[in-house]
Parts: sequence; C-alpha cells; structure tokens
Amino acid sequence: MWDRLRSREGNGWRWVAGVAATAFVVWWLARDLDWPAVWGALQSADYRWVALGVAAIVMTAWTRAWRWQVLLRPAEVRLWPLLTALLVGQVTNLVLPAPGGYVARAVLIGPEQGTGASEALGSVLLEKVWDLLALLLCGLLLLALMPLPGWFARSTWGTALTLAAGVPLLWAALHWQEEIFRGLGRLLTFLPGGWKRAFLPRLQRLAGGLNPVRQTDVSAWVLVWTLATWGLGALANWAVLAAFGFHSLAAALFLLAALMVGSSAVPTPGRLGVFEGICVVVLAWFGVPADRALAVGLVLHLVVMGPPLPLAALLTLRQAWVQRGEYARS
Repeated sequence: MWDRLRSREGNGWRWVAGVAATAFVVWWLARDLDWPAVWGALQSADYRWVALGVAAIVMTAWTRAWRWQVLLRPAEVRLWPLLTALLVGQVTNLVLPAPGGYVARAVLIGPEQGTGASEALGSVLLEKVWDLLALLLCGLLLLALMPLPGWFARSTWGTALTLAAGVPLLWAALHWQEEIFRGLGRLLTFLPGGWKRAFLPRLQRLAGGLNPVRQTDVSAWVLVWTLATWGLGALANWAVLAAFGFHSLAAALFLLAALMVGSSAVPTPGRLGVFEGICVVVLAWFGVPADRALAVGLVLHLVVMGPPLPLAALLTLRQAWVQRGEYARS
C-alpha cells in the first residue's frame, strides 16, 4: 500500500513540475512577442503543405506499428491491435510521463501476443534503443553538414556515450542470459520466497522481448522501419516549414532531433509550451523571427499531436466491435 501511495505521490509531483514548466515556458514565449504578427503568419500560411505534414505523421503510425510487429516475432501479432495499442500509448503519453504510455501499450498488446505484458514491454524498450540510434545518426549528420549550437553538440555526444556504454551491455546481457538468471536466482533465494516467484519470471519475460534483436533479418527490417519513421517525421517538419515559406531540410532535421530530446527532458502535459519553445529556439538559429517561429510551432504541435487522438478513438471502437462480433460467434 505504501509503495502505491509513494508512486502516486511521485506522479503527482511530476505532474505539478510539468504544469509549472508549461506555465514558465508560456510566460517566456508571451513576453515581448508581436501577437498580431503571429496571427498574421498563421493566416498567411499555405495549409496545403500542412495537409502533407498531417499525412506524413499519420503514416508514421503505420511504420511504427510495422516495426513493432517485427520486434514481437516469433509471435504473429495482427497489425490492427498493434496500431491501436501504439496510438493509445501515444495519447497516454500526452497526459502522463512517457513510461505510462509504454506500459499502456504493453498491457494492451500482451494478450494478443500470448505471452503477457512483460515481454511486450521488452520490445517497447528495444524500440527506444533504435530511436536513440536514429537520433545519434541524425545529430552526427547535422554536425557534419553545418555549425550548430553547443548544447546540441553536447547532447549528440551524450547520446553517443550512452549508446557506446549501453549497447555492449545489452549484447552481453542477451548473450549470457542463462548465466545471469541463474546467478540472480541464487541471490533471490536469500530473500523471502515471494520475491523470487514474483520478480524472476517477469524479468525473464522482459528479457525475452529483447531476444529478437539477435536475429539479423529482424534487425534489418527494424532498421528499415526506423529510417522510414524518422524520414516521415522530417518530411512533416519540412512541410509545415514550407507552409510558412521556409524550405530547409536541415532545419526540419534539427527540429526533429531537438524536439525528441527536449520533449523527453521536460515532459509537460501534452508537451504544451515546451514544444513551441523548442521551435522558437531552433528556428532562431536559421534566422526565423520569433513571431513566425511560434506560429510554426503552434501548427506543428497540432500536426504531430492531433492525429493520434481521433485515430486512437476510432481504432479502439473498431477493436471493441470486432471483439464483440467474435464473442457473439463463439
């Protein structure tokens, strides 16, 4: 009971911190801004380009679902339940800190996979490793092409160090799984019996979700879908920038990487304020005025965060209808 209370208290404090961060960033953005100029930029934008950005974001839901489907092998998980769980997780992350959405995804897809939420959560964690690799590749490419702020270079090298330490550890843990679990089992025998029965099987199933990365064909397909997802994300950014008259692929890539790092570092509810603040800071590097950059940030925020909400609702209703039909036939 006390653990649950502490968990709720911790989530409450994170929520308060997120709201406070949102309020601060909104205040920072609001001061000294020419709001008529922001409104004018929004009115003059070519929203045909925005429609392209929305289409690209919608497609990323499918590329992420296909990637997840590959990572869940050898289980044959259907695409529609995967897509539903993925979108519900994204919507959950708009309200709760990121782990909440990951857990929601795992819990929803566990029964479909046939092994439970723990193994599904392992595949979600593996996704994050691939996204970090894509972030590193994007950062190194940008640093090779153009001068960028010191904070971005430090973030890129920090990601490189994290992966340089973490990937060999992951490989070693997968390679010597049996030995590690035997040793862990012996350690847990010194604790009350319930610990070993409750903890060890879940950890083994979690590790089972990481095993597909050892298969070359799985890694190859995951790489393809990861590059496709990041390419579509960059296309969405570029399209929204084009709607405001800025045709810069470098700015689109920089914005993609900065938003991933910044939104994770300061998880405000719905990424409100922080998302727009990152857009203003990044686009200032390319000479975009603050009022126009804020207009870009507002539209891009809707493009990125908007589609998951109706899609998650529609797919949840579809899945409930299908399950109702299957139950009626049985």
